[in-house]
Amino acid sequence: MLKDIILPLFIVFLIIVSTFFILLLIYITKYLRISIYQKARQYTELNHRVPEGQIVFVGDSLTEFFKINEFFPNIGVYNRGIASDTTTGVLERLHDNVIVLKPRKVLVQIGTNDLRARTKIPVIVNNIQKILSELKTKLPKARIYFLSLYPVNPKAVIFSPFLVFPRKNKQIKKINALMKAYCEDNHFPFINIYDHLTDQKGNLKKEYTVEGLHISYNGYLVIAKLLEPLLCDND
Repeated sequence: MLKDIILPLFIVFLIIVSTFFILLLIYITKYLRISIYQKARQYTELNHRVPEGQIVFVGDSLTEFFKINEFFPNIGVYNRGIASDTTTGVLERLHDNVIVLKPRKVLVQIGTNDLRARTKIPVIVNNIQKILSELKTKLPKARIYFLSLYPVNPKAVIFSPFLVFPRKNKQIKKINALMKAYCEDNHFPFINIYDHLTDQKGNLKKEYTVEGLHISYNGYLVIAKLLEPLLCDND
């Protein structure tokens, strides 16, 4: 008798839990889309208030969370990173968020969220190439840099596997290799950040990450040191 009651209750419980997580996923997805749209719109409005001809960073959260102005206080630098953005998203906002500023230098770092969305590597690489090509076409006098995708560490903390998945360093290295070849063939400086952030096992060093995906202050110190020569160069 008790078994006959427990089984239906367990099934109902699973249905409720599954429904909750589905609704939560829908809400988070909707929230992220709204957030990306709002930030892109804010950047567009801010672009009317700032001088042209400066340096612009564009990308996802790995760019947005980079305190560029604090690391380089005496250089005109604008951060146009948006958390959860993808290569498609950057393409859509490239003109209003970056090109209208007529920057003298643009640093692009994007792609990890495409892997999260399980976008195929050829599509990701093609979209990044479109971004660089569009910048080169619309900003012929600007210096366009591509920063390699950063490594991840699925073992940094206890919940890292859930946050990092399905990103894999093997995929990231392949994207970087393809982009390095493209950049060399098309005269875009390729900045290899990846190799400077890895541990002996090829993962993102624990001291350089918050939770296996995002970069810690110590990690950004390394990145800032690598970028300082090209940001301070007046060419």
